[in-house]
Amino acid sequence: MGTLVLPFWLRYGFLRNDVMLISINCAGIPIAVFNAMFFLYFSKPKKYYMTQLSIVTIIILTMLMLIHFNPNVQFLGFVCIVLNLITFGSPLAGLRVVLRDREVITLPFVLCLVQLIVQCLWNLYGILIQDFFLVIPTAVGIMISLVQLSLFLIFPRKRDGYSPMAKVARCVFGSSNNRKEVPDEPQKIVVESNTVY
Repeated sequence: MGTLVLPFWLRYGFLRNDVMLISINCAGIPIAVFNAMFFLYFSKPKKYYMTQLSIVTIIILTMLMLIHFNPNVQFLGFVCIVLNLITFGSPLAGLRVVLRDREVITLPFVLCLVQLIVQCLWNLYGILIQDFFLVIPTAVGIMISLVQLSLFLIFPRKRDGYSPMAKVARCVFGSSNNRKEVPDEPQKIVVESNTVY
């Protein structure tokens, strides 16, 4: 998704003459392209991934032509907001697994933390230059990052462990051996009858 979003923000930076947006996205585009090519090299269904890359390329070229003939900053800013919201929403699909399994082993903590820091910095920059096209999507990104990071407090890293909040509660209220175990498989209950006939 970064391969699609970064060229839009780069073009937006050129329309606004914003050196920060231009320099960051000029550095980010080669990294995103390398990441896409690396993923393509190691992916098995190459046809599916090639179709996705072709669609992304067509969308980028169409955007470049449209903005070349009609340089509308407001329209491009709105498109950038929509693309950023889609990008930030994609990690929410992984939250279903976390909530189902009640463990955060599938969430990358460092990536969630770095995403929060980056979103805060871009949000601050958007506030400083008074650009709500930067402020809106980064505010949503901050909220999503906070939700993801809060899961690390609520759920344990692995199923058989304790969450950080549970560890704090055990320290404050004393350790309890009444921990409710979650069985991996449903247990069969056998009832014996002691009825005399």
